[in-house]
Amino acid sequence: MKRSLRRALWVGAVVAVTVATVPMASAFGAGSVTTSFTRVQDWGTGHETRVTITNGSDASVSTWRIEFELPSGTTIGSSWDADVTRTGNRYVAVKKSWAGALAPGASFSWGYNGTGPYRAPLNCTINGAPCGGGTTPPTTTAPPTT
Repeated sequence: MKRSLRRALWVGAVVAVTVATVPMASAFGAGSVTTSFTRVQDWGTGHETRVTITNGSDASVSTWRIEFELPSGTTIGSSWDADVTRTGNRYVAVKKSWAGALAPGASFSWGYNGTGPYRAPLNCTINGAPCGGGTTPPTTTAPPTT
């Protein structure tokens, strides 16, 4: 194969990969998906909480997964509009199979009744990023410098 033909093919491949990557990068870079917890009721021995997921990006979000911890003495007794599982004080809530994609700018709410007084959740992430927005937290710690 001639050198000029190989070079043309190489340049074409680089351009194709670049063009394919730009829409994906802009979808992740333009805003984020956030989660907020709102106390609806608190009667001392129990409470109702509404959890709202808001899509602040410019792309639809087909699924979501919220992970959080509840302080000691607070548990979820029942929930609706999300599938919730528990391991110790750690909870995972995922989108119900019947719920559609979350369009850009749209919100979706689910809720739960908890035991004990309302206490704000801790260490919350949605799809691996902080619930309040921002970038995905690192999964590894950088080695110490000497």
